[in-house]
Amino acid sequence: MQHVYVALERDADGYPPFEAEEIDAVEVGRGRFRIEGIPVFVYGMARGDVVRVKRTRGDDRLWVTAVVSNSEHWTSRVVPVDRTTLEQVAQQFVALGCDAHATAFGMVAVDVPASVRAATVVEVLRHGQDAGIWHYDMGVAPA
Repeated sequence: MQHVYVALERDADGYPPFEAEEIDAVEVGRGRFRIEGIPVFVYGMARGDVVRVKRTRGDDRLWVTAVVSNSEHWTSRVVPVDRTTLEQVAQQFVALGCDAHATAFGMVAVDVPASVRAATVVEVLRHGQDAGIWHYDMGVAPA
């Protein structure tokens, strides 16, 4: 397993708190890698996507330059109103068949594979937001 890096754009408030995100990936050949981790801050990239990378002179990191093929996964980030519920929120999505983990940034990164019914996950996401339990967004929306 290696890491690829994606440059992040910060908003006026300086969010996200990093200039780049490091994501686990596996080399598939010809300067391409398959994303294995769940992107936390990156939009437009999900687990299983294949990306093209390049090295910059003086920098040993592999920088993503493009997504060359999309997987059938999609990604959501869930921010619980009560940060003490991070693990419980992650487990709700794991129980649906997703991969989800609490991050040190007060959010839960959720990977939704094609084998999980998207409508069910979206319903849970909307219900939690409508009930004031969390806020969410989509890194990659379901097809």
